[in-house]
Amino acid sequence: MADTPFPHYRLQADGPNETGLTLMVQVSLGAGGTLPGLTEQSVVEYLRDYLEARPGVVTQLAKKVIVSTDLEA
Repeated sequence: MADTPFPHYRLQADGPNETGLTLMVQVSLGAGGTLPGLTEQSVVEYLRDYLEARPGVVTQLAKKVIVSTDLEA
């Protein structure tokens, strides 16, 4: 998915009979940071827990990032 910004989360929820959802979530923080008492990861984990609470639903959550390393000569 070339147009997906980084970092982003991929949340997949699979249910019975080949039902399911795949959510791609990019969390953008405000100038002062997140909302009080929340982190970007806690918000995404809440969505995962919300979906997984449904009978027969199994979830997978992954964070996708690009990491660069400075090479010294």
